[in-house]
Amino acid sequence: MLSRELRRKRTSQGISSGCGILLDANNVVVTAHNLRLDPARWLEDLPADAVTQYHLAGHAVNDADGEPVLIDDHGSRIGESVLELFGAMVDRFGCRPTLVEWDTDIPALDVLLDEARRAARVLEKGRQHAPAR
Repeated sequence: MLSRELRRKRTSQGISSGCGILLDANNVVVTAHNLRLDPARWLEDLPADAVTQYHLAGHAVNDADGEPVLIDDHGSRIGESVLELFGAMVDRFGCRPTLVEWDTDIPALDVLLDEARRAARVLEKGRQHAPAR
């Protein structure tokens, strides 16, 4: 796990290079769960103007000696914990272009469209509560 200081350094290097941050909510949730960390803490050091896009996806839950391990497989619906973190991301960084990733076990189109609508509802809620600029 990267120390907070190293995360800040890497973030500032990315910003000074002109690279934006593609913030993957599912990846943060999966990694934080597996390492027993708080996913919201990942957001603390990220500057809002550097976040340019969001990614959402589902994950698999596997058993490892009685402990649940999450696998970022992009093969299922977006989990509630991912949607919650996505809401926190939108609250903190604002609305950004958002992509729902689904790379394995691709379902019928109506399921994919429903996932897009779920993401759109979170973004709309963020727009309604955004401070006036």
